[in-house]
Amino acid sequence: MEETLQERARRVLGKGIRKKRFRRLKSWEVRNRYMLGLMFADDIKVSDMAERLGVSPRTVQAWIYEGRIPSNQNIKKVCKELDCPEEILFRDLINK
Repeated sequence: MEETLQERARRVLGKGIRKKRFRRLKSWEVRNRYMLGLMFADDIKVSDMAERLGVSPRTVQAWIYEGRIPSNQNIKKVCKELDCPEEILFRDLINK
């Protein structure tokens, strides 16, 4: 039985992030937990994601930790890369 994207996100996010390749947060707060969780599940570093999308790593960090909304073109690229619809990936940020 194939799990849905929401079930996958819950499974991944429920474990917490404990891999060394993700830096420990000091004063930053994760604003886009779905994106970070899916990157974690697929073992994609922020720098790797930035390279795939053609943006800087700092831009990807801003999307994850500061809650910035990417341009429509970049939203489509991120959703394609993580195989997740934008309604799930950016819904918490867009609905605020």
